[in-house]
Amino acid sequence: MKSVNLKYSKSQIDRAGDQLKSHLKVKKEREEALNILSNWRAYHAMPLDTFAKVLKARVEKISKSNNAIVAQRLKRTPSILLKLQNHKTMRLSTMQDIGGLRAIFDSVEEVYQLLDLYRFSKTRHQLFSLNNYIENPKEDGYRGIHMVYKLSKKPSVFIEIQIRSHLQHIWATGVEVFGTLQSSSFKSGMGDKKWLDFFKQLSSIFALKEKSQIEDHHKRLSKTKLLKQIQKMIQDLKVIEQLSVYTAIYKTNSIKAPRGRMGHYSLIVLDSNENTVTVNTFSMNQIEKATREYIDLEKKYYDDKNINVVLVNTGDIKKLEISYPNYFMDTKSLVQALSLIMMDKWV
Repeated sequence: MKSVNLKYSKSQIDRAGDQLKSHLKVKKEREEALNILSNWRAYHAMPLDTFAKVLKARVEKISKSNNAIVAQRLKRTPSILLKLQNHKTMRLSTMQDIGGLRAIFDSVEEVYQLLDLYRFSKTRHQLFSLNNYIENPKEDGYRGIHMVYKLSKKPSVFIEIQIRSHLQHIWATGVEVFGTLQSSSFKSGMGDKKWLDFFKQLSSIFALKEKSQIEDHHKRLSKTKLLKQIQKMIQDLKVIEQLSVYTAIYKTNSIKAPRGRMGHYSLIVLDSNENTVTVNTFSMNQIEKATREYIDLEKKYYDDKNINVVLVNTGDIKKLEISYPNYFMDTKSLVQALSLIMMDKWV
């Protein structure tokens, strides 16, 4: 894979971040700031790929069923800007999840096995932070393990690794799909309180299945009471019906892929205006072309909140929809889980 040359200084990168989060109105200035952000984001691609190779090798050692998935992505500009706006002291040059990796396992047990493998393996890079959101779920119900590494290269680059079980992945991607349908960032705690409460409760229901920690305010309730409450929420909010109707209308209308399946970057455009998903796939050596098209599309749709663009890599294009079902509005696994809950066949 070709490395991307960094064209800007740390101060220029931070200045661009400050300008963008202040909602630049002058198009020329905004585009220049976006170009700086794009170059800084693309600079993460090479170390991200190097970390991905190590992660894949370790996942293969652990996964009993060989069903585990490893995926990587370069963070979307809207997500970067939202994070900068929500954390006033954060700098673009020190954002810790511009380059992100994800490992998805069948079980929580395998999640912890991978965590131990990282914790007790020697590396020249610094384990900068470790958050266990399985033992201590986030306020919204999110569960998983997050590790951030500070790389030894200069300027400093951070890479985040998220480790989840399959159920935790279903929950997290479900939140993102509903956020898209409701035109709200559920991930950031925004949106209809009834839906936010539903996902909090669903997180505890999933945790019961995996014998993991449930939300603190759910601990006083019996298992039966929790299930009855979530069943009522599913029914009152018509969750299954909404998922079945709205997500079924999305169509993948274009897939352009080079020969072979391995080692590809895929540029995904989710258009909620036209209810389409477009995928354009690049070889690993086309990373500069891919990141250029990435930022060009983000510029084009900068003011359109109904169009989401993301650049990802799963290693195997056939696993793309499994790894990122939220970008394909695919909720089959979530619907299946909710149906089992409604039929009293869950726990």
